[in-house]
Amino acid sequence: MSTKHFLKATFFFAIILLLIFSAKSQENSDTIIIAKKIIGYEYYKDDFLLNSNQLLQITKSNPESYKQMQKSVDMWIAGYIWSSVGGGILGSALGYALGRAILHNPMNKPLFFTLFSIGTAIFVTGIGFEIVSIKKAKAAVAIYNNSIKQKSNPNIDLGISTNGMMFRLNF
Repeated sequence: MSTKHFLKATFFFAIILLLIFSAKSQENSDTIIIAKKIIGYEYYKDDFLLNSNQLLQITKSNPESYKQMQKSVDMWIAGYIWSSVGGGILGSALGYALGRAILHNPMNKPLFFTLFSIGTAIFVTGIGFEIVSIKKAKAAVAIYNNSIKQKSNPNIDLGISTNGMMFRLNF
C-alpha cells in the first residue's frame, strides 16, 4: 500500500471514528426525563420510573440540584400533612352535616360552616405546597440535566506539539 493510500485510509478512519464519538456523546443516558401525567409529573432515568427518594439520591452529585430536591421533598411532606389534616376536617364537617340530615336533627350551621371553611382553607394550602414541590423538583432536574450536558460536551483540538501535529479529543 502506498503512502498516499495509507494517509487517505487513516484520514477516512479518523473521520469515521470522530463521527462515532460525536454521535455517542449526543446520547445523554444519564439525563432525567420529565413526563407529564394527568395529575403531576413522572421522572424517568434509563426508562425506569423514579420516586422522590431516588431523585434525591441521583441529584447528590450536583450540590445545587440536591439542595433544590431537598426543598422539593420538604415541601411535598408539608403539603401531604396539610392536605391530610384539611381533608380530615373537611370530611368531618361533611359527615356531621350528612349525619344530621339523615337523622332529621337540626344542624348547627355556624359550626358546620366554620369546620367546612377551615378544612377547605387548610386543604387548599396543602395543594399549594405540593405545587411548589413540583416546581422545585422540575428545577432540580433541569439543573442536574444541564450539568450533565456541560460535562459531556466533546471538544476536538488540532495543534502542533514537539513531536508534530496532534489531535486532542476532550469529553
